[in-house]
This record gives sequence, C-alpha cells and structure tokens, in this order.
Amino acid sequence: MELYIKSWAVWTPSANKDGAIVSAQPTLSQVPAMTRRRFSKMTKLAFDVALQAVEQHDNTPLPTIFSSRHGDLHKTLMLLQQLGNQELLSPSQFALSVHNAISGQFSMYSQNQADSNAIAAGADSLHYAVLEAAARFYSEPDLMQLLVVYADEPVPEPYQQFCQDPSASIALAILLHRTEGELVQFTMHPNEQSLADADQALKLLTFLQGEQEQLILPGHQRQWQWSKAKKCNN
Repeated sequence: MELYIKSWAVWTPSANKDGAIVSAQPTLSQVPAMTRRRFSKMTKLAFDVALQAVEQHDNTPLPTIFSSRHGDLHKTLMLLQQLGNQELLSPSQFALSVHNAISGQFSMYSQNQADSNAIAAGADSLHYAVLEAAARFYSEPDLMQLLVVYADEPVPEPYQQFCQDPSASIALAILLHRTEGELVQFTMHPNEQSLADADQALKLLTFLQGEQEQLILPGHQRQWQWSKAKKCNN
C-alpha cells in the first residue's frame, strides 16, 4: 500500500523530532488552562503531537484515528481502586477514562466535526491504525487527508508483571495525505510464527527520521514493513 506522509510529530521523555530535550510533560500553552487541567498525562501527549502534526492544516474537517494499546490505564486503575473501596465514582472521571475519550476531547477542542475512531489492538495498535487509514484511502476516493495519533504509557505497577510495553511514555502523530508528502510503502505480511515487538512506535522513529530506507517490525502473527519510495512535492 502506498501512503503519503505529509507531516509527523513525536513526543518521547528525552527528545522531540529535532532531537531537542523536552520536559516531563508537554506544556500545551495553546490550550485554555481550564481545559488543560482536565487532561491526564497521556491526553497531553496525544494533544501535543496531534497539534504539531496539523499545525499547517487549514480548518477543513479532518478525519482522525486515535490508537493506544492500554488507553488511560492509570485513570482506569484509580477508578477500580475506588470501586474496590466502595467509593462513589466520578462520572466525569469515568467518561475521561474510556478509550475514545482523547478522540472526543480533541474533536471538541479543535472544533473538528469529521469522523473519528479509536483503536486498541495490542502491541500492534499503531500499525492497525495505519492499516485502517490505508484502507480508508483505498475505499473513499474523496478522502484527502487523515490524522493518525498513537499514545501510550508504561502500565501501572500492579500490571507490570504482565506487560512491559511500552517501556516509556510515547506519542506519535502522522498526517497522511492522498497525493502530497513523502511517499512510502506500507505492507503487512502474515507470519503465524511472529511475536510482536515491544515499543513499535519508538522503533518506527528510525524510519521516519530517515535513518533507514526500510524497516520490518514483527507483529502478532504478521510483520509490518515500511519502505521509502520517492519525494513528491505537489
């Protein structure tokens, strides 16, 4: 499948896209303080990269796909602990813990009325979001742009014995276009013996930053392949 990457943005604990050191959390100074106070750390990470990726985008509706393996699991754990202690749950906190909460918050903040989807697909969550984007470009001839946002954090301590993916907080946004940007080949190869790599988003950075012409990442019973094609400056 051919995809055009028009822009992308990343947040990691140590560096941004240009290699500059960043703070423990994005400041999101462009978001009103009253709105920002309701954001969890993961919401801030997702907003930060999404806003960077669409910085040059006009105000036309932009379909979005938000993806996360675990979602806001830290908030979910807090609610479960409150439930175990027979405490009353906050309806607003519950609403902000569901998997499509960030998608909804971003749509409201940006006043974007285009469709939005939220995906959770285990260690392959990022790649299934990209796969859905590719399928939509194929099946919707009038679709011109689509934003893919992935964000995840290490799981809370009670779950560490079951999963260590991701090893660090990360957020990645990729703005895809039908005809403009850097042309890449994105392919999924079935492989029943394949076990999913951890930190797939982090490993994808070497490809996005131009350090590799081709990248193959093992997924669950499949492999994901990214290859450089050619520049297009339409």
